[in-house]
Amino acid sequence: MTSSRLAPSGKSKGPKSSGSKPIGRRFSFRRLLQPEFYLPVVVTGVFLGAWEWLGTITDPILFAPPSRIAEAAVVLIRDGVPAFGSKRLVTLQSLTWTTLNGLLVGFAISIITGLLIGVLLGRHKTLARVAEPYVDAIYATPRVVLTPLIVLWFGLGYNARLFLVWLGATIPIIINTAIGIRNARPDLEEVGHSVGMSERQLLRHVIMPGAVPYVLAGLRVAAGRAMIGIVIGEMFLNLVGLGGFIRFEGARLRTANAFVAVMVLGIMGSVLISSLGLLESKFASWKKEERSRET
Repeated sequence: MTSSRLAPSGKSKGPKSSGSKPIGRRFSFRRLLQPEFYLPVVVTGVFLGAWEWLGTITDPILFAPPSRIAEAAVVLIRDGVPAFGSKRLVTLQSLTWTTLNGLLVGFAISIITGLLIGVLLGRHKTLARVAEPYVDAIYATPRVVLTPLIVLWFGLGYNARLFLVWLGATIPIIINTAIGIRNARPDLEEVGHSVGMSERQLLRHVIMPGAVPYVLAGLRVAAGRAMIGIVIGEMFLNLVGLGGFIRFEGARLRTANAFVAVMVLGIMGSVLISSLGLLESKFASWKKEERSRET
């Protein structure tokens, strides 16, 4: 009796397990048909098609079509072109590395100094009242107007470009870090004081973790300003990297080459800012889970 009753139940499990795979495949295929998946591809295709058509009916010197830009990119990557008034060939890889080097080094220095100054301004109100008007004035001043002074201070080389990146990127980090420090939860600070935490321990274990969302938001703003700083430095201080290549090729009406450098800069900035945005969203979800556990 028992074995006869168990046999049908064993048979009934087979179709369920074998039928689950087609359902999973069908579900993933349906997800690919959702607008958030195919709309960006369609919009990009329409945009490139319209751009190609417009480039064929206008002067390609003024408006290079995507096909000519792709050809120019292949030549830049494979062979290189003479640029900057020299017979030496420069490749897209070397131009990108020059820009990326100045951008990342300057941005790293901005993060270190911006966090340190932001913590000081956030923890010391008197210092903040004295320094914040100057910080706001520097933030509102266009960096292009400071270019002659930067040339006098640092010359036309690598240090001048680093200073431009640092000047643009460090201010948003200072402002957002200071705001995040001031918005620390007072109840947690009281608990830290009650258990005898030092100022350093309080910053490390209580205040800075709560300020991380503000810091990450400041880093995203700073990344965009760092991109502007490195391009300004390469265009107006010393013709090097992608920014200098854009100015040099544009002046000689080689718009396809200039467009290649513009697109690489756009991809570089998009990857940097999107990475910081992804980090910010990951931390925000982690904070939500932590708060839900506390409640």
